[in-house]
Amino acid sequence: MNKTVAIPMDRLLGSIIDDYTLYKIIEGMIAILSLVLVYLGIQVALSWRSIRKSRENPNDLIGQRASFFRSSIFIFIAGFFFVIHEFFEGLEKDAPDYTTYELLELIALLGLVSFFYEWHRLLKKMKKSEEMK
Repeated sequence: MNKTVAIPMDRLLGSIIDDYTLYKIIEGMIAILSLVLVYLGIQVALSWRSIRKSRENPNDLIGQRASFFRSSIFIFIAGFFFVIHEFFEGLEKDAPDYTTYELLELIALLGLVSFFYEWHRLLKKMKKSEEMK
């Protein structure tokens, strides 16, 4: 790899941990986050189904501004870091190392997991309030 290109991960963590170990740690975190994402996605889908059946207007969920705002930020983070990841892949010659790619992917997945967790929490709260009625 060309040493004239500044590699962000080497500058940040190069003296603490080597690239391969950091890459493997990030890969493991991505695998765990992927499983969490699948679990939360299934939970949101099942919760949404039950709320949709028992509510007259399930679209009033979007009327909750704070939750909608947080969800929008999480989706923006996920999309932004996926775009940056793809942009760096297109540079080829001056591209950063794979550890940087994986870090960008990890941040994007964190945004998606946060989004699904926010919706899971919101739907769980709504389901609990409907059970109390």
